[in-house]
Amino acid sequence: MSSSPEMTQFFGHLHPLLVHLPIGLIVLLAFLEWLARFPRFKNANASSRFILALAVPLALSTALCGWLLSLGGSYGDRLLQWHKWTGIATAAACALAGLFYWLDLKRLYRICLFSTMIVLVFASHFGGSLTHGSDYLVRYAPKSLLALFGYGPTEKNVKSIPEMQAFADVIQPLLRQQCVACHGPEKSESELRLDSLAGLLKGGKSGPVLVAGKPAESTLLKRLRLPLHEKEHMPPEGKPQPAPDQISLVQWWIDAGAPTDKKIALLKPPARILRLLQTRYGEPATVANKVMPKPLTQVRPLMEKIADDLNIAVTTLSPNEPWLQCNASIAGTNFGDAELAKLTPVAANLRWLDLAGTKVSDAGLARLASLAELEYLNLYGTDITDSGLAQLQILPKLKQLYLWQTKVSPAAAKAFSETLTDSDQLQSWQNEIEQIKAKIKNEQLAVDVGTPATPAPSTNAVPVNAPGLESRL
Repeated sequence: MSSSPEMTQFFGHLHPLLVHLPIGLIVLLAFLEWLARFPRFKNANASSRFILALAVPLALSTALCGWLLSLGGSYGDRLLQWHKWTGIATAAACALAGLFYWLDLKRLYRICLFSTMIVLVFASHFGGSLTHGSDYLVRYAPKSLLALFGYGPTEKNVKSIPEMQAFADVIQPLLRQQCVACHGPEKSESELRLDSLAGLLKGGKSGPVLVAGKPAESTLLKRLRLPLHEKEHMPPEGKPQPAPDQISLVQWWIDAGAPTDKKIALLKPPARILRLLQTRYGEPATVANKVMPKPLTQVRPLMEKIADDLNIAVTTLSPNEPWLQCNASIAGTNFGDAELAKLTPVAANLRWLDLAGTKVSDAGLARLASLAELEYLNLYGTDITDSGLAQLQILPKLKQLYLWQTKVSPAAAKAFSETLTDSDQLQSWQNEIEQIKAKIKNEQLAVDVGTPATPAPSTNAVPVNAPGLESRL
């Protein structure tokens, strides 16, 4: 469909702004008529004439703007036609109700008004589906209702992460949730569809948005990583935004060649991506066995007992939160793998763990797998090796790790840091910071008062051209 003139689209884009006004007025009219049926509120509809005087022109104007908007060609024909004709029918029925009221045919007015309400429900549903996707109303409905609406069960993933399909189980649900409402079968802004790999590769008016194996050249990823305030950022500001870890998964998938039929195990994702997948899609067994942090009142007796038994310090990080810090370094070589195992009762609450100078070994580090909240870990002066370091890759929230005077090689430490760091996301944030700094600089007023002149030294010398000088020579 050819694009419509800009002025037509200007008025067409008033449709979303206007549409809620006649809806509210029609609902109000119906409510007042229903309320007036009760003797106590028999005069509730006394202001119907005034409300109709507003509702009728607004309904007709909204329908006209909607028709102009439909000429833009960004919507699927089937759903668009349903919304267009039910919207026009709503406006026509509202106008007819107004005519019956003006002719004092109150019975016909009420029949027409409540008929308008019925048509309005369908028009609103089709309009919402165009804007937010056909499953918008039932996307978060209880499972028992999904079958009734024809969307089938939405069971949580029961596959193990290696068995998951990279596109079907990870990337496609993300695109469906964040992008398909505006770039799908019902609505395709800029002629771009993101509900299939074919649509991604085909692209829209500006060409392909995905280059398999080349994230840096993929417009899809560039738009996702743009600062929120940028005009070309997608999804637009005000829409639900994907989390940084989801964007990282998209980048990994593109870098892996954007496959549609490969399992995650075959793509051999790096440890950082495995950690993101584990956090977001954790295997059922892992999720079922995950221990939640204990309340502060419950964890206090446990931490005090452990501290006394092991001669270490276990304290809270804040007075009102359940997070704990454990300093086992004060026990020195009396603290080893067996003692580390005794931290299990408070493991879910630990965020800070100091094992410096202890006898904890590579085998003991395997016990840290349950420390899902651990952010700080000090292994200074221990016998940890490259093998033990590899076991820490599964810690989802680790932010600081100290390895001074251990047996971990510099190469392994560097690889560990790079593997678990999303350098592209960090660079994206850094670029955003630089842009903000530039904007701040542009908004500042530079005032230059100049360099104060140095006053001439005071002297009692008489100018050579002073009057009367010759008489003193």
